[in-house]
Amino acid sequence: PASISFSVSEADGEIYFTGIVRDLTEIKVLQDRIIQTERLAALGQFVAEISHEIKNPLMMIGGFARQLANETDDDRARSKLDIIVSEVSRLENLLNEFRDLYSPKSLEMQDLDINGLVREVYDLVRDDCSMKHIHVEFNPDPGQLMVTGDRAKLKQVLLNLTKNAMEAMETGGRLSLGTRRNEKRVEITVADDGCGIAEEHRDRVFSPFFTGKKKGSGLGLSVSKEIVEQHPHSTLTFESQKGKGTVFKLSMQLNLSEKK
Repeated sequence: PASISFSVSEADGEIYFTGIVRDLTEIKVLQDRIIQTERLAALGQFVAEISHEIKNPLMMIGGFARQLANETDDDRARSKLDIIVSEVSRLENLLNEFRDLYSPKSLEMQDLDINGLVREVYDLVRDDCSMKHIHVEFNPDPGQLMVTGDRAKLKQVLLNLTKNAMEAMETGGRLSLGTRRNEKRVEITVADDGCGIAEEHRDRVFSPFFTGKKKGSGLGLSVSKEIVEQHPHSTLTFESQKGKGTVFKLSMQLNLSEKK
């Protein structure tokens, strides 16, 4: 930040001038945020319109391919049609993620117990983990950990983090979900002992379209971070070691009215 030197003999005058500089700085930051919001709103509208135009023909292609696959007795033809269906589904998911990233979002805020939400995610992934030889565990902090947030969006974030963790353990491993009270905050962790993230890639983990997966869209973590940052005083960070695993940490402010 730029510094301005100004001195007067009267202390009140100096304080007043400093106040003006501070106010102008805050106004500039606010103006930049407004410009960014307007740009994102325009981009979101464009993305929504393009997604709509692309999604309709994709649905038709996928639907006809499924119909033909069910009707044909030719194994080679069915195999090719199954590939079409799979790729159409992948493109539809990509469009949904792209829309989630750039479209304006309105959160439905409510008071919720983080332990209850993480347990829901744990229950949802247990069977998939078992089939993939992944031992999954949930280690909650005792008692209720109440926060204010969008339950569905936060669940989307946690499911995305657990999905990424499972995909990082191709030959099995250990997945740990946990919650921990840290003074006036709660920390939710999703940890795996998978392949880890290479050091040269860590600065780009939350960048749109960056992925280390063969078939990943590179949008899941970008969307997740944006959702988290829409929640006041919330952050999404990670630590990783190549070949040893990764820990993602979602930190949120506990409700001040919570009874300890």
